[in-house]
Amino acid sequence: MSIDFLVTFNGIDITSTLRVKHLDRGVRLGRSSNYRVRRNRLGVDRGGYTSQLITFPMEFTICNDIKAKREQLIEILNVTEPKPLTFSDEPGKVYYATPRSDVPIQEIFILGKGTIIWEIPDGVSYSVPTYTFTNEDINGIFQNYIMVDNPGTEPMALEMEARFTSDNGFLGIESSDGTVRALFGDMAEVDKTPYELSELLFDDHLYTDRFWALNSGVVPPVTPNPSQQGTVAYRTESAGEGYAYPSSYGTPTNDWSGPSLTKTVPADSSGSYPVHWTSNFRIDFNPDKDGVDEHLQVGHQSITYVDQNDDIIVSLVFEDNYANARRSDFAVYIRDKRVYDSRNTSYYYITARPGDANHISVEKWENTIAVMLKGEGGQTVKLQFPLNEENVQLRKITWYAARYKSLPVMTNNLIRAINLSAHKVQKWQDIPNKFKSGDILEYGQIGRNVSCTVNGLNELRLRDVGSTLISVPPGRTILYLAYSNFADTPEVILQGRAKYTI
Repeated sequence: MSIDFLVTFNGIDITSTLRVKHLDRGVRLGRSSNYRVRRNRLGVDRGGYTSQLITFPMEFTICNDIKAKREQLIEILNVTEPKPLTFSDEPGKVYYATPRSDVPIQEIFILGKGTIIWEIPDGVSYSVPTYTFTNEDINGIFQNYIMVDNPGTEPMALEMEARFTSDNGFLGIESSDGTVRALFGDMAEVDKTPYELSELLFDDHLYTDRFWALNSGVVPPVTPNPSQQGTVAYRTESAGEGYAYPSSYGTPTNDWSGPSLTKTVPADSSGSYPVHWTSNFRIDFNPDKDGVDEHLQVGHQSITYVDQNDDIIVSLVFEDNYANARRSDFAVYIRDKRVYDSRNTSYYYITARPGDANHISVEKWENTIAVMLKGEGGQTVKLQFPLNEENVQLRKITWYAARYKSLPVMTNNLIRAINLSAHKVQKWQDIPNKFKSGDILEYGQIGRNVSCTVNGLNELRLRDVGSTLISVPPGRTILYLAYSNFADTPEVILQGRAKYTI
């Protein structure tokens, strides 16, 4: 390496202490392919890839006063988490690295030789500058789209700051391909009275007990004698995110058995119970766990919507009753009749993580029930069913997780979040809009937690349950803005650093 080759670590010029002799950055993609051998056929089947830790060996020498320089290196390299690492031949990039714990130094009189192995845990480099994108102001009017150019080779995570130029009920941001969908506030909020609108009746993120009754609900008639028993526990994963899961399925029976949670639907602000409504929820239903035979696991999970007579309006059922195969079915009941069954599919599992848009929606509007979901295997289901009955009120919602007899239970059989909005709510008084003129909405990720604030105060409750974080692929992406029809376009500023494959 040239004598003027500079390396900084954690803001310190490390080359003031040592001279770099050799640096091997290579082409580090950070992954190795997984393959399965075929029987009686040529070739192999590709099974995705496994991520690997990326390392950069850096050979160096130190001259004169080796003891003092070794102590300087100890002070510089003694970190417990990744710190910025830069090389002078890449002035626009920074890595976040830690040195491998031991750095042997071979001392020969006044010369010392050694190697620092830099570890790059996140496997990418970042642009030094932060890129800023905003909706263009043309003649004093902000446009309803943002052009984002990602110069990197990996998706770019963007932090959002929205400045409201008038009162507003909601703000939505969505990419043309649907990979970004974020919604804040209430889409149905209006500005004047009288009016009909949609009203959020509840939005439960089940990291804690949200006043759901145990084992007292209505479950779908999948078998003659399903039993509601056992207990439910709650787990927090991050701020405002977690899940409820069976802590006990109770004593095995000769049928499906397990715990249920039932929510009594509150009346809307006019005192009425919903006849037209939309419910979105996120669940995990899959057997995925290292070291567990997935083919032996069975399980049932359902969400059932119940009317004023304790009769089923609609029930969505996820069920794996194959004790020797990785296969599951999705079914829909209207009243007590199974009207849809996904049999003949290899599997239908659901996996939703905090911040995912992978959710399920059920809607009752006029005389139609609509169901939409996307499964782990890429299956998308959009269904509609008639329900030609007037004044069918939604009064209860039951989540039910069950095992079959004493067979091994499903590893992930849990509910993360569920909400309910009533439509055509009669309102005769004005309500403050979610956002006032001059409010600043900020949204992004801090560490592993999702952050949503208004004027610096935590307002995660304003984020729709199906919202994703804002991340765009390499190249150009157009992000479209949506807002209340009575409002002016907010000014939206997006900022982020490009990521590069090493």
